[in-house]
Amino acid sequence: MKLTAGGRRLAAAALVQSLGIGLFMASSMAYFTRQVDLSANQVASGLALAGVVALGVSLLGGVLADRYGARRVLAAVYLGRGVCCVAYVFVTDFWQFMAVTLCAVACDRAAPPVLQALVAVAVPERQERTRLLAVVNVVRNCGLGVGAMAAGVALASDTQAAYRVTLVAIGLAFLGGAVLVLRVPELAASAAEAAPASETAPEGAAERPVKGRVLPDARYLTLTGLNFLLFFFDTMLLVAMPVWILEHTDAPRATVSVLFALNTVLVVVLQIPVSKLATGQRRTTRMLTWTGAVLAVSSLCFAASGSVAGGPAVAWLAAAVVTLSLAEVIANSAVWDLSIALAPEEQRGRYLSVFNLSVAGQRVLGPVMVTGLLLGSGSLGWWVAAAVLVVAGVAAERVARAAGERMREGVPVDA
Repeated sequence: MKLTAGGRRLAAAALVQSLGIGLFMASSMAYFTRQVDLSANQVASGLALAGVVALGVSLLGGVLADRYGARRVLAAVYLGRGVCCVAYVFVTDFWQFMAVTLCAVACDRAAPPVLQALVAVAVPERQERTRLLAVVNVVRNCGLGVGAMAAGVALASDTQAAYRVTLVAIGLAFLGGAVLVLRVPELAASAAEAAPASETAPEGAAERPVKGRVLPDARYLTLTGLNFLLFFFDTMLLVAMPVWILEHTDAPRATVSVLFALNTVLVVVLQIPVSKLATGQRRTTRMLTWTGAVLAVSSLCFAASGSVAGGPAVAWLAAAVVTLSLAEVIANSAVWDLSIALAPEEQRGRYLSVFNLSVAGQRVLGPVMVTGLLLGSGSLGWWVAAAVLVVAGVAAERVARAAGERMREGVPVDA
């Protein structure tokens, strides 16, 4: 697809900072345990605690984006991440690690909704926003992979100097991302002034009195809660899939890494084509139902893999990951579009930050749900999950459609 100048800069910024994230993800554990002398449990508990605290802190990103502009805030977030990476060079104990990690994770959690808010003002046309976010997602996945491979240099050397050079390089990558973001033109405001209201409002949305509102309206909050369930594909892949394979099937252990790679390839290949399906309110909301249905099929494939052995088990697992990957790209395309379109322009950053809690919350609570409820029940857990996901998809479509109709009718969100 052809991108605007602003879109190309956002994609380039995503590539640069994802290279840094890939470097950090692949090398940080070795650095903290082998050079800073932290235990693996200290690192894991520090990351978990920082993730929980950052859930609330990350909401400030949306508030600041509404007040000072998404471009400035996103650049500041990227710069903050870069400073934190360089600060890791000077960490010598657990509490210093915790302080830097809390700041780093808060910046990380704040970035996605602020990025969406910037896309909303940089790309006035609704469908092009979704396609640009799809490009950013594909570029980010590629950058993570390349960055992770590049970290092999530091890992092979395994010296303090190599790790520190890597951390500085990561900081520079985030700085580069910040510079690129500052060069993104914000076009939506000027376009809105020049075009009739019917052309600029998403699907005919009318002006709505939202000043003074602290939380999003009830329908938006409901959609956020349902997205928490639909985003279960992330926890299914990262937590449920490897544990299920290793403890509940006789598939080879190598199957785990192969299926991770399969998911990465499918998301890179399918995300942009599927994003083109998000055209119009009715069609986009229907994608939420499809997300729940496809995730349910994936759950049933996982369940089936536990009752067979050898090749059939691997085949069922492959089918589960293929359908899970398809659900992921469908869900991404739908929620990128709807989370922006259903948010009032005056408080778009705040709305998107609240919506992003469904994603961040799934990453915090999802592993507990998987280990405590789903996997503990064996195949029955997958059947229950399938039923819940189908209901969540249907409910999300109805809520999103009702919210869109309410906007077209010009009904105030407080009514």
